[in-house]
Amino acid sequence: MFFNYLSELCGFGIYGKIAIFDFQKIIGDDHLSNISGEFGYKLIYYDDVERFRYIYETEIKESKDRYLVVLRSDIYFPYDIRSEFHCKDIDYGQLFPKLNTYALENTSIFDLDLLYIAHENLYSTIDLESKTKGFLLEDMFNMENIEEYRGYLINRIKGLLDKGDYSAWQDIALLYSKMQYIKYRCNLEGNKELEDRIQNEFQKFILKNYSKLSGYSAYHGPVLINKGLDYIFMNSKKPALIVMDGMSILDWLILSEDLRRISYKYNSTYAIIPTITPISRQSLLSGKLPIEMERPFSLAQEKSMFIEKCKENGYREDQIKYNRGYDFKIHSTDQCICTIINDIDDLIHSQRQGNIGMFNDVKLLSNSKKLYELIKRLHEKDFDIYIASDHGHRETETIGSPRGVGVELETKSKRTLILKDFADYEKMIDEFDMIEYPPYFLPKDYKYLLCEHDKSIGVKGDISLSHGGISIEEAIVPFIKVEGVDV
Repeated sequence: MFFNYLSELCGFGIYGKIAIFDFQKIIGDDHLSNISGEFGYKLIYYDDVERFRYIYETEIKESKDRYLVVLRSDIYFPYDIRSEFHCKDIDYGQLFPKLNTYALENTSIFDLDLLYIAHENLYSTIDLESKTKGFLLEDMFNMENIEEYRGYLINRIKGLLDKGDYSAWQDIALLYSKMQYIKYRCNLEGNKELEDRIQNEFQKFILKNYSKLSGYSAYHGPVLINKGLDYIFMNSKKPALIVMDGMSILDWLILSEDLRRISYKYNSTYAIIPTITPISRQSLLSGKLPIEMERPFSLAQEKSMFIEKCKENGYREDQIKYNRGYDFKIHSTDQCICTIINDIDDLIHSQRQGNIGMFNDVKLLSNSKKLYELIKRLHEKDFDIYIASDHGHRETETIGSPRGVGVELETKSKRTLILKDFADYEKMIDEFDMIEYPPYFLPKDYKYLLCEHDKSIGVKGDISLSHGGISIEEAIVPFIKVEGVDV
């Protein structure tokens, strides 16, 4: 789709050294990573003239390797270097000539693959800004375009399922969330066969390979959520971390529609399983795994562990701020900020209409512009801004409430049981078809029982939105780096 279209325009695979001038920041990091992997280019973001000159002279100039250099701002690009590269300007007018360029720049575009399909199916030119905005918000989502787009997503997912490593699952999580987005936006029937296959194979991957995730470096982004602050401190001297408690990738796709003035780098990370707030969010804010914490099932020490982690990375205590909500005061001495936003998690636990209700409620939250206003305030104070989640959520059918089996730790989760006393837990597994989860990164003196991907604990036969389980929506969550804000 758009990937192939862009490849033909830019000559990927034909030219050994390519420089792309993408001043409108159209091409996402996901497409650039795919290009790099598919064609064997070393990907370099050009943001400093002297630094790139050094790389060019010491590495690129005499190398036979392939290089893809991306410029996202109008920085001087020396003529002698330019002459060694195949240079290509990328802009909306060139990519989508049937649509109004100004509208494309200033309207949320859900996905370039869907836009490419809709543009190819458009048999007339839409010159007016208002008409193009209408096309992007409504006509782009007509059934002809959506069915073609959904087929493309399904084929991509099936191809990645055969690969099945941790990074492939991160790609699948995003593609699956896009499928869910159009399902609820366009009132479509789901593809239950594919959804069940994704969940079942993801469960097998987690049970077999999840324990290995802590060994991966955070250099390109945190694979496991406890490496989130390490990545932030490697890349920022004045960071602000916005933690959207309970935000799934689907929630982020909805929220980002009203963040058109913000450019960002999308990444995702694996939450700590079981996907409950005390375990996973404390791992994010402390850099510790639950087994390393004194009280992993309580949030009582979250603030102090965050402050300690920041102090370990060179910040004084008076420079560190742990906040809640959107409307905290930013002081001139603040150098490292975290704020916890509970809106999405509150919507999860109060939701009575399942996924479709959640979709609509998150859209209302997005329309409120509260997240945008917070990002803008932090940007104006020169913070590097990150937006993360501790876990996602999933719609399930309730299976009843197990009782009388050991001593359960009290949690808000309807998808997991943590038992101190192991008596009769095997009976519970058989009766309620639960999963005995290995204590990866967890205290070993407990039993962890998780519901299957489509089940949860509660009055039998209800529909519930919750978290704590092992599904792909709960376990792979967004990790966003804000790169620019147009105020």
